[in-house]
This record gives sequence, structure tokens and C-alpha cells, in this order.
Amino acid sequence: MGERISGLVLAGGLSRRFAGEDKGWQLYRGRPLIEHALGQIEGLDEILISVNHDAARYASLGHRVIGDRRPGRLGPLSGIETALLESGAEALLVIPCDVLGAPAGWAQELIGHAHALQSPWVGTSDGDRLQPLLGYWSASLLPRISLALDEHRLRVMRLIEPWQAHALTLPKGHRLLNLNTPQVLAAAQAD
Repeated sequence: MGERISGLVLAGGLSRRFAGEDKGWQLYRGRPLIEHALGQIEGLDEILISVNHDAARYASLGHRVIGDRRPGRLGPLSGIETALLESGAEALLVIPCDVLGAPAGWAQELIGHAHALQSPWVGTSDGDRLQPLLGYWSASLLPRISLALDEHRLRVMRLIEPWQAHALTLPKGHRLLNLNTPQVLAAAQAD
């Protein structure tokens, strides 16, 4: 029996750059960003969506919706902590709702790379930039994540620093789209 891996789509942010409009429901090529993200992690044991608002709307997508256990909107580490605690999975494959462009089969590549390196974390690089949230997160990181949150150390890059060299680089010709502002989203629509 293999490792139990759940997918986690992070959609719980404040959407400040989108003037408070829910980023997950912004359209890219006619479909909401959340639907694109879900399509990149199909086939896992379970898929969870981390949100801190409008849970019913996200639940309409047919996946389990979770909210952060900790108060105060502490960012993506809080969503990852909650997902590890609630899912009981041995690992998560995490994707932010606004990061698109991973090639087909990327989820399995990340998992295989993590197993080959025996690494608790493997993120994604497009050659220029590391996307630490788009990656494999072992449940063995849970104590480290919880301690970081307890101490209000919220920077993801700081948490995964010991394993940054384990990031998996996208194949040539593939670029990640980090659609985190209306301007970037509009420019990507035009391409």
C-alpha cells in the first residue's frame, strides 16, 4: 500500500490585490482559477480546498472545504497545518489557486522526486523563480509548521530553507503563471 497523499488547493487569502474580490473565482480563459488549480491535482486520495470565506461556494465544487484552525489569517502555513491535521494524510500535494502552468503529470513528478530524495518537501522552480507552495509537503513537517506558527514565523521560504535545493525544475518551455494581481491576470489572458 502506498503513501496516502491528499491534494490541497490554497484559496484562503485576503485577495488584497484583487480589491477584496475572491481570487479563486477570477476567470482565466473562461474558467475560474480554482477550477484550473483543481485540474492540476486530480487523481489523489482526497482533495481539500483551504478557504477562510465563502465556504459554501467552494463546497459546490464537490471537494472538502476546510478553514484555518488558527484565528487571525496567518497565511498559507496555517492552511497547510490545518489540512495535515484534518486529512490524516501522510503528505499533501499543495497548489495555490493562482499558480497555473505545471505540465500534465507534474503532481506525480513531485511525489516521485520527493521519494527519490527522501525529502519532506519538494517545491517547483521554473528556472527563474521558486514556487515553494506548489509542491509536496510531508506530514513529518507538521511539528515544524506548528512551531513556526506558534512563534509567528510565517515566511514559507524560511520554513523550507533546508530543502530548497530539492525543488524540481519544470521542463524547458514550461513557465508558471503566478496570476496574483489583476494586471498579471489580464496580461496572461492576452497571451
